[in-house]
Amino acid sequence: MLVYLFLILLIVFMNLKAAGKNEFCRDYLSKERTAAVNGVFVLLVFLTHAVGYVKLGGPLDAAYLTMKSYLRQMIVSTFLFYSGYGMLESIQKKGMAYVKTIPWKRFTKVFLHMEIAVALFLLTDVLIGADYGKYKTLMAFTFWESIGNSNWYIFAILCLYLIVFLSFLVCRANPWIGTALTTALSVGYVYLLIRAGKDTWWYNTVMLYAVGMWYSLLKPWIEKLVMKNDVTYFLAAGVLLAAYYPCFKRRDTGIEFYTLWGVCFILLLVLLTMKLGVGNSILRWFGSHVFSIYILQRIPMIVLRHLGLNASRYSFITLSFLATLVLAVLFDAVMEKLDGWLFGPKRRTVPEPA
Repeated sequence: MLVYLFLILLIVFMNLKAAGKNEFCRDYLSKERTAAVNGVFVLLVFLTHAVGYVKLGGPLDAAYLTMKSYLRQMIVSTFLFYSGYGMLESIQKKGMAYVKTIPWKRFTKVFLHMEIAVALFLLTDVLIGADYGKYKTLMAFTFWESIGNSNWYIFAILCLYLIVFLSFLVCRANPWIGTALTTALSVGYVYLLIRAGKDTWWYNTVMLYAVGMWYSLLKPWIEKLVMKNDVTYFLAAGVLLAAYYPCFKRRDTGIEFYTLWGVCFILLLVLLTMKLGVGNSILRWFGSHVFSIYILQRIPMIVLRHLGLNASRYSFITLSFLATLVLAVLFDAVMEKLDGWLFGPKRRTVPEPA
């Protein structure tokens, strides 16, 4: 696994630009930069899913397993944070006109794409003879259950879209009230999932969506303070690090500490991107195909495991990766045609995985 980590690091360092003394990467939240960062994390998501199908334990796997144990659900942190940030940026620029498009151009589009993806998983299951039962198969199309596909993230994103729509509809697109309502309803969403007995990964990073929205609101003040000079920058980093450690140590004691750890993690990452400009065409490509790569990657993994090819982890991971890229390109090409017919010409927004 160390080989794959090295390759990811190699890609990250391609065209990496460091800001000089008392200088900052002012475009750290641009579409290009956020797509590149998401590209890094979707590669880490792929590795996380792939290792569930192979046997690890060699000396070269230790570094990866340590990193995986450390990151946990933070591998999706940028997806949620940037999605929330992009949502509020759009609302602040376009107001109620944009809010009214959320049910159709956001919710319905993602729902339709995921329905088609689940149908592909169902077809895969039929071809390999897997049977999840009628109930689980039907519920997979609501994303409450899984038939091999990743489902919790899409379920969360769709619920967050509805939460944002209702919140900003009530407050007539007032950004402060709408964000406060979104935050409160997101807490309620987490509570309901806990009561429903869902696994922790269903909800322990959800609040980062609201954090992204708050960052959009507070960005002018944050940048004025943090980007004043290197002294204020490193003081801010020091404060976050001081808060980070106790939250990290207690992340397994309750959802509140896991959430605080997540907030510290994503804000430290944001600070890092203020000084290091991550971005190249490879990462941006991955970042622009996050949804399809994230959702479809388990199909080749399931098929290759069924064929017994997971005995060799390097062959399995490499073949799964290449097959995922082919699937992602084909899926996105078809979805782009479908979206153009249903929703009109595509308009570029802040990249998000949903």
